[in-house]
Amino acid sequence: MPSVTAGATLEPATERRAAIARATPYALAGAALLVAFIAVYVVAVLTETGQRIENTALLGAAIRSEAERGQSAEALSPVSLATFAFAVVLVTTVGFARRREALGLLAAAVMVIAVIAAEVLKDVLPRPAHIDGPIWLLRNSFPSGTVAVVAAMSVGAMLVSPDRLRWALLVIGSAALAIAAQSTQIAGWHRLSDAVGSGLLVASVGAFGLAVLAAANLVATSAVGRITWRVYAAILIGAGLLLAVGTLLLLLLVVFPLLSSPEGGRRVFFQTAFPLFAAALTPLTLVLFARLLEGRTLGRRPTAQREEGPEGTDETGSSTDV
Repeated sequence: MPSVTAGATLEPATERRAAIARATPYALAGAALLVAFIAVYVVAVLTETGQRIENTALLGAAIRSEAERGQSAEALSPVSLATFAFAVVLVTTVGFARRREALGLLAAAVMVIAVIAAEVLKDVLPRPAHIDGPIWLLRNSFPSGTVAVVAAMSVGAMLVSPDRLRWALLVIGSAALAIAAQSTQIAGWHRLSDAVGSGLLVASVGAFGLAVLAAANLVATSAVGRITWRVYAAILIGAGLLLAVGTLLLLLLVVFPLLSSPEGGRRVFFQTAFPLFAAALTPLTLVLFARLLEGRTLGRRPTAQREEGPEGTDETGSSTDV
């Protein structure tokens, strides 16, 4: 069997098989995230139980003070079409500045496709009227366009960032997602499933984007592309604490059912617990995407890296990632 040296041109059929093999793990990850997105939609939107539980939490937003809802809406005010457009341009510019033009263009495409998909799906996905209520409560709100914008900006930034800075963008993106997911519920804009579904949808589009990069042989190993376990642990511990507090609140309703007897009592508990759940679960979709990037550098071919030195270093051992 003839050997293939670095930089040698493979036969078309062999190269196609190699491209498929490189892309398959990322495509499978994207498909798994998409299945999770569909599962959230089916359970939360298409079933009567899911609608009843989430509507209870959403209706609880009306019990909150006007100041609370106003503060949440203000926290979401930076999320706009202008902000998103600026982020797309910035991501593309960073890709070109790092001399990784294909990466910059693909990251921008991932952001735009993810947000458009969220907006289109919100308009076309059916929401059966299992529960009676006002028109605003019956219309579909899955997935959240606002959370999709925040998630898309986070994913785009992680795609084009230098490997050494990926951990910082994961932390910032997780915090931004937590705030957006929580605020959309406190303001009465969205339900828990809307926020989590948006995170899964954007992560899925990002994974398919990685599959395209891998097929083009633009994904390589990186000595500085790993995120320390301390960063993951901090995010997971924070999410765990939020989930624990939210679960404890709902358990109180089970142990002390009289707490739900006052007017709107059940809504108060659900409206307090579900924003905590959203703040905990939505950032985990970004963590899942970060795991796909673990130990990888994007936008350069492995052959080019071997010419510079092992694992993205020059002959002196210094990292060439910029």
